[in-house]
Amino acid sequence: MCMVKQVVVNNLLISYSEQKGESGKTLLFLHGWRSDKQVWAGLVASGKLSSCQVIALDLPGFGQSQNPHPTPLPGGEEGWQVSDYADVVAGFIKKLELKNVTIIGHSFGGRVGIKLSSTHSGLISKLILVDSAGFAMDAPKKSLYKAAAKIAKPFFKPGFMQPLRKKIYRKIGAEDYLATPELQKTFVNVTSEDLSDDMKNIKAPTLIVNGENDKDTPVEYGELMKFLIPNSKFLILPNAGHFSFLDEPDEFVKMLGEFIS
Repeated sequence: MCMVKQVVVNNLLISYSEQKGESGKTLLFLHGWRSDKQVWAGLVASGKLSSCQVIALDLPGFGQSQNPHPTPLPGGEEGWQVSDYADVVAGFIKKLELKNVTIIGHSFGGRVGIKLSSTHSGLISKLILVDSAGFAMDAPKKSLYKAAAKIAKPFFKPGFMQPLRKKIYRKIGAEDYLATPELQKTFVNVTSEDLSDDMKNIKAPTLIVNGENDKDTPVEYGELMKFLIPNSKFLILPNAGHFSFLDEPDEFVKMLGEFIS
């Protein structure tokens, strides 16, 4: 049975779901940007992971977890870095005294998993990166996102324009930046950071999974990660997109099970 719980970590209230298991292995799932722990609910409910302790976090600022505390940055800016999220997950693992932990990180959650595995290697047994981000968004593209967002935003004030908002923001690539206004500086921070050096420092056996048709973090990302991460394996899920574990859940669970066994 899966239960929703709360715990205070690094002075933040963190929400998580937990399903007990008897194998002595813990699967800790980290969601992507603008997502939350519920994105993994279907996999957990399938019962195919029932032998393991399965935990899915709401990262700070998402789902039912508390928003991150502002952090002073050079130039007076505020916002979190990937390392701040990794420190929260590390604190969570320590507080719950979790053992034999496999991190499964999707997209932004993969960024956190990379940083965590690099800087807190003793806490992690294995790492699974699913359609994972980890390379810097180039500056010109990021500036374009901001500019396009500012131009487009006034047009959505009339109520009848609201249904078009999501579609157009996705078209200009600014949706993630705009959809979480309290985390906009954090979004810029995390997408600016290139984690290539962190990848080289990962000691845990690592599985990299990419959807064949992923447009957000394309297959080329996974291929480069395989080159950078020691002791890593790269697999492609056919007919799957950025949420490959939802598009092909049976095949994904099979890959996961073989890797952790």
